[in-house]
Amino acid sequence: MPANTGGVIETLSNVRSTHLDNVRDVHVYLPPGYDRQGGPYPVVWLHDGQHVFARTGPEPSWRVEETLDRLIAAGLLPPLIAVAVDNGRDDRGAEYSHYVPYPRDPRALSRGGLYERFLTEELRPLLAARYPITDDPAHTAVLGSSMGGLVSYHLAFRRPDVFGLAGVLSPFLVFVDPITLAETPVHHRQSARGPARIWIDIGGMEGLITVRHTRDLVDHLVTDLGYAPDREVRFHEDPQAPHHESAWARRVGSALLHLFGDPDLPLVELTMPERPAVATGQADVSVAPVGVRADGCTYSVLDAALAWTPADALRPLGLARVAPGRPGPVALTATAGGHTAEGTLEVVEGGADALLEVTVTTAADLPADETVYYSGLLTTRVAAGVHQGTWRLPRGVGLTGAVGRGWRCDGLTEDGTPIRDPFHHDGDRRLTVHVPAWTDPNARTPAAPETDATAPIEETP
Repeated sequence: MPANTGGVIETLSNVRSTHLDNVRDVHVYLPPGYDRQGGPYPVVWLHDGQHVFARTGPEPSWRVEETLDRLIAAGLLPPLIAVAVDNGRDDRGAEYSHYVPYPRDPRALSRGGLYERFLTEELRPLLAARYPITDDPAHTAVLGSSMGGLVSYHLAFRRPDVFGLAGVLSPFLVFVDPITLAETPVHHRQSARGPARIWIDIGGMEGLITVRHTRDLVDHLVTDLGYAPDREVRFHEDPQAPHHESAWARRVGSALLHLFGDPDLPLVELTMPERPAVATGQADVSVAPVGVRADGCTYSVLDAALAWTPADALRPLGLARVAPGRPGPVALTATAGGHTAEGTLEVVEGGADALLEVTVTTAADLPADETVYYSGLLTTRVAAGVHQGTWRLPRGVGLTGAVGRGWRCDGLTEDGTPIRDPFHHDGDRRLTVHVPAWTDPNARTPAAPETDATAPIEETP
């Protein structure tokens, strides 16, 4: 059997926090060739540690150790240490909230400050005594997704003296009520620069965690705080990606390359992704091309030079955002790094939102107080075995068509596969979905299917 040339993962069990008054496991990835007497090693701190490494946690997983093994072996990343900190389970939402209590926590707690003190005052000294990790913020990143993305963003701006690099994947920035669709920001709008480099991304099929909220944050960092687009802050919109570990596994390599890789590598590829039709009533849409750097870092190029015909079909807003003008097909051209990409965009007559009516029928009636969600949107029981919902949603929002009754309790088809019928909501539609059976969240197998919103986003694992 060939020798394992990859990194080694050590687990520190039941690490206690005095500040939080709880315990959790911490998993530490040591790179190939790790030398206890060497270093200091760059370090990335990751949240939701249960799902970071495939070797130490359940599926679904980010499989970060596989990404690190590959990129370090290729010489694209320096040997670095990755610290995956398990979440606080029932306290996860509270611990990842600094400014606004986690909206679905009935205790209305914000324990982000205490979690911050746990990381910086308790866990960091503990690990520094055991491993040769750097104390240089220029080589220290904090990274997470969803609520983990939110807390990474806050930690990096609150403590740039510790975390000089930030990876913010699919961040939970705004709570959208699954019934009324009322929006409550849960992130703090920064007034001064913080970390030196930031990666931010979002999938186009993440339901109520919308592209718009993430793009607004990116634009704020660039326009108001002066971060250089495509260099200091790098953004990626993955149009078909759901809110799921499998999507973050595909993008975490690009995030790490931006944070720890060579920023001077050239673009080697530029493409214009396919986009759903946009309506004249939409305030703005993104037309950023996708660039691939020489090391494989893939991102949306915000600083590309854009042109289109007819000239009056779109109005430029900056950073690869435009306002639709008159209806009809639009030919787009983007130029960046000596490369040119072409694509098309269809503009249709219509408002900023569109109607969605959904009827969910079940093979057996559910208890009267059982909640049923359609892509994170709460339906109402109207009869035995029948749940319905009607919403006006922003055009372009991506829904996977998943049906669920809570965390990892997914609706299944007749052949036992998860119900999925993804689409971008680009016009009025009425749907009926039948659910013959449900998964048992307590009997989850390692081959967990993708899910974005079978429970209200942001969910608590």
